Amino acid sequence: MQTLQGYYLNQATFKLMLAGLLCLTMLFDMQNLVKPLQAQRGSSLRFYGSGATDHDRVKIPLGLIDSSGRLTTSYPVNVSSTFTIEFWMKATATNNPAPACPGGWYTGNILIDRDVFGAGDYGDYGVAICNQRLAVGVSVGSDDRLLTGTTIVTDGQWHHIAITRAENGQVRLFVDGQPDRVLAGPVGRIDYRLNRTTAYPASDPFLVLGAEKHDYPGSRYYNGLLDDLHLSRVVRYTDAFLRPTAPHPVDADTVAFYRFDEGAGTVITDSAPGGISTGELKPRDGDPTQHWSTDTPFGGEITPTATSTPAPTATRTPTDTSTPAPTATRTPTDTSTPALTATTTPMNTATTTSVSTVTTTPTTTLTTVSAPPEDDQEIRIYIPLISCSHSVQASSIQE
Repeated sequence: MQTLQGYYLNQATFKLMLAGLLCLTMLFDMQNLVKPLQAQRGSSLRFYGSGATDHDRVKIPLGLIDSSGRLTTSYPVNVSSTFTIEFWMKATATNNPAPACPGGWYTGNILIDRDVFGAGDYGDYGVAICNQRLAVGVSVGSDDRLLTGTTIVTDGQWHHIAITRAENGQVRLFVDGQPDRVLAGPVGRIDYRLNRTTAYPASDPFLVLGAEKHDYPGSRYYNGLLDDLHLSRVVRYTDAFLRPTAPHPVDADTVAFYRFDEGAGTVITDSAPGGISTGELKPRDGDPTQHWSTDTPFGGEITPTATSTPAPTATRTPTDTSTPAPTATRTPTDTSTPALTATTTPMNTATTTSVSTVTTTPTTTLTTVSAPPEDDQEIRIYIPLISCSHSVQASSIQE
């Protein structure tokens, strides 16, 4: 019989305490195992720049589309005025050889295409790689303006990209948290208009990733990795901020969010509240497996290679039969100016870093009595074996 601070502690209670400590130790061990595994579960999406024929891309409908190709209901992804688009990209110069794009972003290696064929009813926008730098175009009606970045982003490393548009039309580009260029963009709504008639129902009312949505002859396509695409209805950054070290968090201002953590298949899940802006992966050669990569901004070492890239076919024509004038015939005005970074004091104005804290508070209750029991009966304690199944999702990349 043992005593503890003036109280009697019988053998059965002592065994119970040991069992509790054992269970607690096992829980802490499992928690420590889970943490590194969670960082390896993510995946990114791999594009090959093969282009044409409505393949090697992601297509996200901007809302409900009727049999005539008209948008009858607008989803949150169909941003109208103020927005922030941020994502991670990893690409090489060899795989994305588009030269400077004085004629417009739609002549570069296209990452994001929210264009309309011909002059936009309201407006449109897009993001591409031109001369190893990002080019961002915003149009309102026939007012088409272009921002061309100064930072090389095709160095085979992961880069965090943020693009904001304010109510007054101002567009800002950030690379890894640092201001790159500023554009006095056109003012007005840029969403895809409801009930708009189009000769291109399979491409116009969509947000397309990794390709020129109409497969216009001579178009170039993105060849590289894309991850954690986050669209918001607010301006999240106005000054330098700390480059994120974790996936973007979801909040009330998130309108569409594509983590690309599915790791397989062709369904691209929307992680925004409501999650209705689901996308579809249109694989090249009909095989989605090759588009999923375990290389992410938060771990991994896979780098896109030029040898796996088929040459883009510039002689293909759009699958649609009508031929209205493309937006490429417009000549945008690059009025962007380099952002002043020398006197910028980095501060994290973003709300994009969230910390999840899990606190485990074990409670051990000692049963005490004023005197030892007269009959110390045998007590058997059954400790269940705790088994955790950890799965690390990985996929092979067929180059």
